[in-house]
Amino acid sequence: MDRNIGGFRFVRVGALQLKRDSHDGIVEYTHHLPPDAKPNRYAAGPFCFFELREASHVAGVYVLMVGNDVKYVGECENLQRRFGPMGYGSIAPRNCHGDGQSTNCKINSLVLQIYKAGKSVNVWFYPSVSERKSIESRLLSELSPPWNGSRPYLLTGRIKSSGVGVSRRTPNKNRFREALDTAFAHAERLGKCSIEVRAGDLHRQVGGYPGPTHQMPQCCRSMKAAMVSGDRIVESPPKGAGANLVIEYRLPRGLLSNHALESTVQVVRQTRTAGE
Repeated sequence: MDRNIGGFRFVRVGALQLKRDSHDGIVEYTHHLPPDAKPNRYAAGPFCFFELREASHVAGVYVLMVGNDVKYVGECENLQRRFGPMGYGSIAPRNCHGDGQSTNCKINSLVLQIYKAGKSVNVWFYPSVSERKSIESRLLSELSPPWNGSRPYLLTGRIKSSGVGVSRRTPNKNRFREALDTAFAHAERLGKCSIEVRAGDLHRQVGGYPGPTHQMPQCCRSMKAAMVSGDRIVESPPKGAGANLVIEYRLPRGLLSNHALESTVQVVRQTRTAGE
């Protein structure tokens, strides 16, 4: 069985199978973290155990659907692993920490809610190795699945700056900030009140990542420098900088950002100099 999702032909893999007790009740659980542990925002659960028995070890894009509604879009290197005990299918206490796998916690808990409501979650899959990330970004932008939150509003394709494709230039703090401003503007046009940005996604957008000459530390510094009152770090890698750094920025950004203000000042200075 297949269906068209966002212009791509997805194949139905199957429904998620939840673990049940001897009375056919869903097995639920939560984790009690140490007092000094900072939980992520989905740590409270409750969680469940599930598996996708028909999944294969294939890379591609997957879609979670409840009935005819697209709930979540993601990409993976290995579909079976993504929905197995090391992925969404089982939540370990470490996943619940502030620097743990908060997405795993979120998806698992949402799946449990759906099954407790008497519905089921079906997984649809589009196999792809080289294009899976760009396809995921396109679907996120077009479909805005509710379980993905606000992250899909990073634009796909090249980010333009003065008519030049940023992806062809060496990434630096200005390139990263231009990409952030583009994402902010796009999300504001969609009427969103916030946007989550992941460092790995932003760097891939600008170019040079993944690769031996990536500028991930600079990318993370640029993301943090763009924060204003009301923004918050959602996920932070153990060392504070890495592809899994996620920051939620409030929208609209209000007055000119520091980056835009600096650019305006430079233009004014150039104009004054030219007139002298």
